[in-house]
Amino acid sequence: YQFNYKGHESALCVPIITDENSNDAVLNGAPRATVEAVYQLINNDLTKAIELLEKSGIQKSRRYINLGTAYGLRARMNLAMHNYAEAAADATKAIQATDAVPAALDKVGRPAFWSLNEANWMWGIEIAETDDVVSSGIINWISHNGTFNYGYCWYSGGHQINKKLYKTIPDSDARKAWWSNEKGDNPALTPAYQKFLKDYKYVPLTSCKFSPYGGYSDANLGSDNNANDIILMRVEEMYLIKAEGEAMATGNTAALENFIRTYRDPEYKVPVTDIQEEILRQRRIEFWGEGLIWFDFMRLNKGIDRRGAGYPNETMIFNIPAGDNLLLWRIPEAEIQANPALDEDDNNPVAPTPIPVEDID
Repeated sequence: YQFNYKGHESALCVPIITDENSNDAVLNGAPRATVEAVYQLINNDLTKAIELLEKSGIQKSRRYINLGTAYGLRARMNLAMHNYAEAAADATKAIQATDAVPAALDKVGRPAFWSLNEANWMWGIEIAETDDVVSSGIINWISHNGTFNYGYCWYSGGHQINKKLYKTIPDSDARKAWWSNEKGDNPALTPAYQKFLKDYKYVPLTSCKFSPYGGYSDANLGSDNNANDIILMRVEEMYLIKAEGEAMATGNTAALENFIRTYRDPEYKVPVTDIQEEILRQRRIEFWGEGLIWFDFMRLNKGIDRRGAGYPNETMIFNIPAGDNLLLWRIPEAEIQANPALDEDDNNPVAPTPIPVEDID
């Protein structure tokens, strides 16, 4: 509901309603608070949670917040605030407090990301086979984002990686097998999975990242039981937050090189370039399809440029500059109506429909 923290501390964000002001808010409403005030509330809550979790020593199922997850959330917050040293410190503590470990190099290229029990998950939503989202057949996360299971994916053509981003991934990077290649093949998969890509006429650069329910095996290929768990946080994010925090705070890029060489690409060397841009590239590859990167673009005050990405028709090609009102969410009408302290003049501006631009190769 507002642009990035840095430089917008005094800009208006969302109303704050807590135990202290809830009675007054019922009668008189609550105005939009500043970005700084919202982040201060988040920081206070997370810091208190960390204190309580450290005292309790409780480490519940990955369905629940635990000490590692709480540190991970505060690491995300500090990264968004550009508090780089603090972000690195929190990410380090998250790594130390969790039992999750990064996916091993020899496992990375296989479809996965379906179960809370995977070694690299810190936090997620556990889905049971009897849940409504599963019994519906298609009204679930993996129906849209899978390639090898029943769902919308079969009829929508699946999801493809940005062509420009894919071209930056060297062959030595194990993650390249998370997508079919520019011919639509994926030699890293079993013959049955390769045949499935062809039979369903998936186009090149289609996702092969997410496993069908039950895990990556020929027996689960084409599963119509979409009870996949949903990722909320995995430990690789903490390694990359630590890397970005240390690089931006001190210029030290060892954490980035060590992580990528150990777990993703043994031939990796940190390029002589904008280090934050390089870490963003790594995050875009690592967390593709997991819902994190929109927040990166916002915290770094970046525009959205779809040119050269491989979108299938010209009506989808946009180049939206940083700071465009189109990137801001508007306060929902229901909140405006229910909150006496707000009216439509307090809302974010209405953004015009973006105009498609000419594509580039």
